[in-house]
Amino acid sequence: MRGMIRDCMNELIDRKIIYVFAVITLIGVVGTIGSVLLEIQIQGRSFGADDMNRAFGNPMLHGYNTYMYVLVFLSVMATAGLIPSMLARGRADYYLSKPVSRSWLILNKVFSIWVVYSSVIVASFLVNYILSAALYGTFSFTIMYIIAINLLAFLIWLSITAFAGVLTGSSAFTIMAAFVVWMAQKILAYHDFPKQFIDSKVAIYVIDALYYIFPKTGEISDLTGELATSGSASWMPLYSSLIFAAVLMFITIAIFRRKDY
Repeated sequence: MRGMIRDCMNELIDRKIIYVFAVITLIGVVGTIGSVLLEIQIQGRSFGADDMNRAFGNPMLHGYNTYMYVLVFLSVMATAGLIPSMLARGRADYYLSKPVSRSWLILNKVFSIWVVYSSVIVASFLVNYILSAALYGTFSFTIMYIIAINLLAFLIWLSITAFAGVLTGSSAFTIMAAFVVWMAQKILAYHDFPKQFIDSKVAIYVIDALYYIFPKTGEISDLTGELATSGSASWMPLYSSLIFAAVLMFITIAIFRRKDY
C-alpha cells in the first residue's frame, strides 16, 4: 500500500500535475480576495459580497461546491492514464511479479490514486475556504458535506476509468469512456422529458433503467449543494451511483484476473 501511494505521489510530481493544482488554487485565492472588493449599488445602497451571501441563501457554499466539482473533474482527467500505464508491456510484468493477488493489486492502485489526489483536492479546497472564512468572518461545518460527497464522486469516477483502463489498456480510450459516461448521465438526467412524446412502454422502461443504472455525478453535485445549504436532499443519486461503482469494480477485477499480459 505504501509503495503504491508513493508511486502515485511521484507520478503527481513528475508529470507536473501538482503545478496545475497549484495554479487552480492560486486562481481561487485571487477570486476569493477579489470577491471582498465586490460591491453592487442597488437603489443607492451598496451591497458587498458578504451581504449578497446572506441575502441569496449562501451562494458562497454553492460556489465552493462548484469549485470542488471542477477539482474532481481535473483529477479524473489527470488520473485516467495511470492504470493503462501501469499495465503497459514491461511495467505490467513488474507489478504482476509481486507476491499479491491481482484483485489486491488493482484495488490497491485505485485506492492509492484516490488517497493521493483526494489529499490534493482537499488541500486546494481548504486553502480557499479558510481564506474566505477569515475574510468574511464566517465558517460552516456544512462544508464537510461538500468535501465528503465530492470525494465519493471521485471514487465513482475512478471505478469507470479503472474499468476502461483494464479493459483496453489505452489512456485515450479511458478518457473517452469517462467523457461518454459524463455525457450519458447529463442526458439521462432529463429522462422524464421523452415520456411526453413516447408511447412505447418498452422504450420508457429502457430509458428509466439506464437512468438508474448510470452514475449521476451531476445530481450528486446538486445533492451536495442542497445538503450544504438546507440540510436535506434525496440520497438516491449517491447510493445508486455507489452501487454502480461497486458492481463495475467487481467486473473490473474479474477481467483483470483473467487477462493475459
